[in-house]
Amino acid sequence: MVTGVLLGLGASASWAVANVVIQRSSRRLGAVRAALWAQVAGGIGAALIALLEQPAAPWSTSATVWAATGGVAALVAYAGLFTATEGGRLSIVIPIISSWSVLAAGIGIGVLGEHLKAVQLLGAALVVVGAWLVAQTPENATPGGERPALVAALAGALGFGVLIPAIGQLAPVAGALGSVAVVMGVELVVAVPLALAFGFDLRPPRGEEWRMALAAGLFEVLGFACVALATARAPVAIVSPAASIGGAVTVAWAWLVLRERPGAVALAGAALSAAGVVTLSL
Repeated sequence: MVTGVLLGLGASASWAVANVVIQRSSRRLGAVRAALWAQVAGGIGAALIALLEQPAAPWSTSATVWAATGGVAALVAYAGLFTATEGGRLSIVIPIISSWSVLAAGIGIGVLGEHLKAVQLLGAALVVVGAWLVAQTPENATPGGERPALVAALAGALGFGVLIPAIGQLAPVAGALGSVAVVMGVELVVAVPLALAFGFDLRPPRGEEWRMALAAGLFEVLGFACVALATARAPVAIVSPAASIGGAVTVAWAWLVLRERPGAVALAGAALSAAGVVTLSL
């Protein structure tokens, strides 16, 4: 049980580090180029770890549908994440992206037949209210400021909201980490031709750029690996809250280290969203 909680906290720490590195990489390479090479690194890392897994079920038509859905969702999720962090403050965009948990919960109820407890409904409400407050602050409610980053963050939330359930549905046939590798592979098959068609720069990174791209991809995958290992040692109800505080950790890092100082309303909204994500996982 203790090991499972520690691994859950490890996932939060890994994703918090990934968020910080993703911002640096996006601002250095551009969002599209940084996202591409981070996904290449992450996909290879997930595939290598997945070799140790033994899937419990054979591949099926349903798995193919979930793989395609997850791949497209991953494209939207990571394009939104990298674009939002490139142009926005972590303390603002990460709580918005973390609202993916509300959509994932909705898919769980409407598509997968799951049920939410009253405390989880409260968490969903906190996330929505927090995201709305962030969007309504003066610097974000106007065409200037961080509005493009907020739009990208909302796209990221939408993508992750579909991606996470898709990974869960693929786990029995591909393994917990194998499912991550599968959706990243599908994502790249879709993303690379699109990026080339629109003339984006996809050159491989060089020097320090490689280190940032590798770190971004591998810390993302390390978070998924920690969750997979944690749920094998402790109930999901125990692991999920521990693994869901990565957004709050990122906001704290942005406040203490990056010296980001959003307005009081935006900060309150970010705090509500972070609290909602944790509550939703209870």
